[in-house]
Amino acid sequence: MAKKTIKGEDGKLYEVKELKPKNKWYKRWYTWTGLIVIIAAASGGAYAYHVHQVNEQFANVQTVPASSDDSSSDDESSDTNSTDEDSDSSIQLSDGSSINVKETQAYKTSFGDTSYKGTDLEIYNVTTATTDSFTHDDVDTGDTTEHGYIAVDMKYTAGDEDMTIYADQAVLNTSDGQQINIDAEDSKLGEDVNVGSTRKSTMVFMIPKMTKTDQFSSIRLKMDAAPQDDDSADMHTYDATVQLNDPKE
Repeated sequence: MAKKTIKGEDGKLYEVKELKPKNKWYKRWYTWTGLIVIIAAASGGAYAYHVHQVNEQFANVQTVPASSDDSSSDDESSDTNSTDEDSDSSIQLSDGSSINVKETQAYKTSFGDTSYKGTDLEIYNVTTATTDSFTHDDVDTGDTTEHGYIAVDMKYTAGDEDMTIYADQAVLNTSDGQQINIDAEDSKLGEDVNVGSTRKSTMVFMIPKMTKTDQFSSIRLKMDAAPQDDDSADMHTYDATVQLNDPKE
């Protein structure tokens, strides 16, 4: 391509250098990259806040029939269980869907396990609830039609090591033979527990076959735990059977 020249007053030819046009702001790659990062961060924060709200809402609804002081599992004056025969409550799940809760029943339990590395696992409340039928995505079976849920309230105290509870992998068996994976998205889990600390969790299990709140005489809960600084060879499996129909002595 020929270079452009102009003739000066002195009769000499001078080369003309053309200035390249600057890209407009919306044509710059780093502008769009920055906007994408900002939008992604805002979306992630909004989703995290939504999940937090769902967990708080679910915990509040399912514990309504329980004692107001859930930290006192040794309160001998409390009733073994309490019932709300017509709760007529609605819960919004983490996927945005809503389920109608028909009846709930809370059992005050006193299961404890101190057998592993000075830790203390306590299951102090179990709530059963019947609902209108709804569809839930199970990690093993995919979309499943559910008719209720079981919520298990527990607290975990670490001993002389920092611990991790793998509650997001918990499995529950009912006395009538159903086996259900935890609904980790709608549960409220405290998985990392440091030395001397206590953390509470509410584990939620969606139940496919459920017609009444006193359908189960017991539940069996299995989950793993391990010291944070050790390898998986030192992992411990908790295997808790909790009675739901025996009077508290």
